[in-house]
Amino acid sequence: MFASDLVTALAEDRVEQQVAVLRGTEPRDVDYRAPVTVVGDYRPNEALRLGTVRSLRGVLREWEPDIIQAHGGEALKYSFLADGRKGHRVVYRRIGSVHPRTTFGLRKAGYGAMMRRASRVVVLGEAAREETIRVFGVRPERIVTIPNGVDLRRIRPRRTRDQVRRSLGVRAEAFVVLSLGALTWEKDPLVQVDVATRVLRRSDRAVYLIAGEGPLYPDVARAVDEARLGGRVHLLGNRADPGDLLASSDVLLMTSRTEGVPGAAIEGAMAGVPVVAYATGGISEAVLGGTTGVLARPGDPEALAGHVLALLDDEAGRLAMGRAALEWGRSRFDIGVVAPRYLRLYRDVMANGPGPTVDQEVAP
Repeated sequence: MFASDLVTALAEDRVEQQVAVLRGTEPRDVDYRAPVTVVGDYRPNEALRLGTVRSLRGVLREWEPDIIQAHGGEALKYSFLADGRKGHRVVYRRIGSVHPRTTFGLRKAGYGAMMRRASRVVVLGEAAREETIRVFGVRPERIVTIPNGVDLRRIRPRRTRDQVRRSLGVRAEAFVVLSLGALTWEKDPLVQVDVATRVLRRSDRAVYLIAGEGPLYPDVARAVDEARLGGRVHLLGNRADPGDLLASSDVLLMTSRTEGVPGAAIEGAMAGVPVVAYATGGISEAVLGGTTGVLARPGDPEALAGHVLALLDDEAGRLAMGRAALEWGRSRFDIGVVAPRYLRLYRDVMANGPGPTVDQEVAP
């Protein structure tokens, strides 16, 4: 989603762009506003797809871009294998915190070598910056901190709060808790079900919406059935209307094991929805605890449930928190503020190659 927002914003600055999608079956509902080439298909548990390398190499040779923007570790790996220029024009955006499997052995060595060769490594916040230096040995002058960004137009609701709720079969007076994101190990969606169980047993007003798909979807559906939460927990699958879902919700719940500066938390803030989350990775850089949301110690679902219930009981406090989130999110994370920083970075790479960057500060 961030790639889509960035491409759209840079196109308005007359940057010519193309998109190479590594996994052809996902995401299905993203409009990149640029030519798209699918260079690979999705095959679970396949470490390396040589056909994807060849396809991406063909795209690069045909188009000869000035900059390769790699979003995430998988994109970094394929960019290096396909480009063959030792990273001199690769800008790598680290999306989340390091996975435990990448903190030792060949994975750590391989990714560390690629990061150190990349022209720049973009991190989303200070926690990720420190981790990039400590774990992967990247020199500080090669790291640029640019916050995550969201295009407000993408999350602007198309329907009213009541219209969305009626379409979902949710009563108007319900207290709606939303989960928005992929159902993957990193997001730990089974904790969402745990928190839902605790909250629903104490309040008959609460309803849960879980929007997203992923490899853990069957496990989540099974856990909902086993907890007998049917009718009050709605598994919505992939949705193309995040703005509508946010407009219909009272709280955004996040239970991630690991995060960078998550786009979902920023979307919640920009929609004026308080966030309840574990204080994991860079979440505290997207959520101001006690001001725009409430944070709990990782691994404590009872604390998350308590925070949700407290917001349910304190409408005035919840609305004030939503207003603070709206002001904070739109002033810091709007893509119109973030995209120009990428453009300055690209120009710096073109002018100076893999040398020091001129734009390392965190955006105000």
